[in-house]
Amino acid sequence: MRASNHSFAVGHADQVAYYAGRHAPATWPHQVGAVPNTAHCFQHRAVLDTPDIPARCRILVGTAGAGKTQLAASEARTAWQAGQLDLLVWITADSRAAILTAYARAITEITGRDLADPEQGAREFLAWLRPGGAGETVRRLIVLDGLVDPDDLRGLWPPDHPVGRTLVTTWRRDAAREGLGRQVVTVPSFSSAEAFGYLTAVLAASGRVEAPEQLEAFARELGHLPLALAQAAACLASTGLSCADYLRLLGDDSRRLTDLVPDPGGLPDEQSLPLPYAWDLALERADAMEPVGTARMLLELTAPLASDGIPAAMLIAAVRSLDWQRTDRPAEDAEPDKRADETLALLHRWSLLDYDPADQDRSVRVHPVVQRAIREGVSASRAAELADLAANLLFVASRKSADEANLMTFFLVHPRDQAPHLRSRTLDFPPNVLRSNVEALTRNAPAMMLGSGDPGLRHGWSTGHQLHDLVLRVGDTLADDGRPQAALDYFETLLPTTADRLGARHESVTKLRGRIARLRAESGDPASAIAEYRCVIDEHLALLGPEYGLYPSERVRLVKEVSELRYRLAYWLEQAGDLPGVARVYRDLLADDGYIAAVDGRTGPPDSELRRKAAEWQGRAGDPAGAVAIYRQLVNEQFRPYGRQDPGTFDTRFRFGHWLGESGDARGAVTVLTDLLNEQLRVLRPDHPDVATTRQALTYWQGQSRGRRWRRGR
Repeated sequence: MRASNHSFAVGHADQVAYYAGRHAPATWPHQVGAVPNTAHCFQHRAVLDTPDIPARCRILVGTAGAGKTQLAASEARTAWQAGQLDLLVWITADSRAAILTAYARAITEITGRDLADPEQGAREFLAWLRPGGAGETVRRLIVLDGLVDPDDLRGLWPPDHPVGRTLVTTWRRDAAREGLGRQVVTVPSFSSAEAFGYLTAVLAASGRVEAPEQLEAFARELGHLPLALAQAAACLASTGLSCADYLRLLGDDSRRLTDLVPDPGGLPDEQSLPLPYAWDLALERADAMEPVGTARMLLELTAPLASDGIPAAMLIAAVRSLDWQRTDRPAEDAEPDKRADETLALLHRWSLLDYDPADQDRSVRVHPVVQRAIREGVSASRAAELADLAANLLFVASRKSADEANLMTFFLVHPRDQAPHLRSRTLDFPPNVLRSNVEALTRNAPAMMLGSGDPGLRHGWSTGHQLHDLVLRVGDTLADDGRPQAALDYFETLLPTTADRLGARHESVTKLRGRIARLRAESGDPASAIAEYRCVIDEHLALLGPEYGLYPSERVRLVKEVSELRYRLAYWLEQAGDLPGVARVYRDLLADDGYIAAVDGRTGPPDSELRRKAAEWQGRAGDPAGAVAIYRQLVNEQFRPYGRQDPGTFDTRFRFGHWLGESGDARGAVTVLTDLLNEQLRVLRPDHPDVATTRQALTYWQGQSRGRRWRRGR
C-alpha cells in the first residue's frame, strides 16, 4: 500500500488507518474549488458593469434560473485570467456545513496543514483573511454560490479588506441584512436584446436560423428567463422543432414543461434540474415558515393570474378567506391584511415573486414560467379549485363597496349565520388591471376558457356553464370608469362567442345584450337600445312556452329577468318621451308580478309600489281612468289593515283624488280630498306640508266642480 506527501498507511485490506502528513503550502496564484464551466453561448450582461471602484462585497439576487451563477463565474474567470487574483475560492454554499468544510479545505491548501475539525478550519481561514492575518496582502476573491439561508453565513462572512472581494449568489433578497458595505445587485431575466442575441447564437451553433420575429416571440413566451431559454433551445437543437412549432406545443394545455425541455441527462451547461423543478426548494423553505401553507396557497393562487400585476386587495381577500377556514385561528387574530403583507414579503425575500406594497393595483408580479411550473405542480382538481377561487376573489376585490366585498369574501367559505370582522378599505382598482387578470385567468384555466373574435382576448366561464360575473364586471368597470365605448366594444366582442357556446337565449347572452342596449343608449342611440330590449324580452317570453318544459322555479327566475329588462326599457322610453310606451311596460310589469305570484303560490295583493307607479304612468300617458281604477283598489286594500286615519294611506288617497279629478270627476275628487283633509287634521299639525298640499288641491277641484278654472300649484 502506497501513500504520498510523507504519509503512510497501515492495516489489512478490510481496515486501513491513514496518518496524514503535512501538505506543501500553496503557491500563488492558487484556486480552491471548481468554477463552473462557461455556459454555451454565454452572453455578457450589463447588470454587473460596475463603477471604477466596485463594492468589495456584492450579493447577486434573483429567482432561480436568472443566471446568477454564470455571472459570478464569468467575473471570477475574468479576474483570474487578468492576473488580478492571488487566491480564488469557489464555494457551493447550500448549507452551513458546506461553507465550513470549504473554508477548512481552503486553509488546508493554503497552509499545508490538515485540520480535522471544519469549525476550527473555518476560524483559522477567517483569521488568515483578516487585516493583520497571514493573508493580509493576498489578493483574493471568495465566491459563495447558491446561498440558501443567510443564517448559514452568520459569523462566517469573509472580512472586509482592501485586497479582498466577496461575491455571493442567492435567491434571498434579505441576504445583506447583516453588516454594511454590501452591495445588492438584482439579477433580472435577460433583456429583449440579450435574449435575442443568446437564441441567435445558440441556434447558429447548431446550424439553425430563425426569423427575428419568431425568436422574439419565443423569448417573450418564456419570459426571457435564461434557464428557460437554455433548456428550450436545447430542445429545439435536439428535436429539430422550429420556434413556431415549439410555441404551438407550449400553448397546448395538454403539454407540460417537462415534455418541452430535455431529460435530466440532456440538460445544457451542467444544469441539474429540469425547468419545472427549479423553484421547488425555495417554495418548500418559504412555506415551512408560514402556518397552514399560507405561502404555498398564495403563490398557487397567483399562478393563473396576470404575471405583470395582481392587486393586493385580492390576495388580502384570499388570506381572509383562508383565515376563516382555520380551526386553530386565535380568537383575537383578526389581521388578515398584516398576515397577507407578511406572507407576500416572505415570498418576495425568496425571489418567488416581486411584491411592492406601495403599488396597490399591481402589487404582485410573478414570472410567467414560475406561474406555469406552479400550475403544473398541482392536480387538475386543485387547479380548477384555485381558478374558481381566484375568479371569485378577483370579483370581490373589484367591487366598490369594501364592507360588501369583505362579507362576500367571508361567505365564499363560511356559513352566513356568522359575522366576520370587517375593516374598511378601498378595494377598487383600474379596469385595465381587472381585464389583464381576467384574460390571464381564462387563458391559464382550461375549464374557464372561451376564445373570442379578438385573438388577444379570452373570456371566462363559471363551472355552471354560464358567463362568470367576473367577466361582466370587466365591462361594467370600464363603463364605471367613464369609458362607455370601450365597455360597449368589450361586450359586443364577447356576445357572438357567448351565444355560439351557450345558445342565443341563454341567461348569459341576455345579460350581455342588456348591457349592450344600455351602453348604446348612453352613447346617444336610445332607439337602438329600446329595440334591443324589446327583442330580448320577446325571446325570453318565448321560453315560457310548453315546448321548453321549464320547472316552475325556472319560469319564475326567467320572468324576474324579464321584469328587470322591462324596468330598463321603461327608463329609456321615458328618456325618448314615449309616455304611452312607458305605461304599457308598467302594465306588463303588473302582469309579470301576477304570473310570479300564481306560479309561486303567493297569496295577498300584488306589489303596491309597482301598482302606484303603474297608475301614475297610466295617468301621465293620458289614461286617468286607468289610474283611478288602480288607486281605488289600493285605497280599499289599505283601509282594511291600516284604517282610514293611518298616515301610510294618505299619499295613496291624495293621488286617488287627483286622478279622479283628472278623469273628469271633479266632485268625486272633492269628496275624497275633503275626507282626507279632515283625517289629516286629526293626525297631523295644521301647518304640516301635506295638509297644505291637500288644502290647495281641494280648493282647485272645488273650483273645477263649480265650473271655475284654477291653476294648480302642484
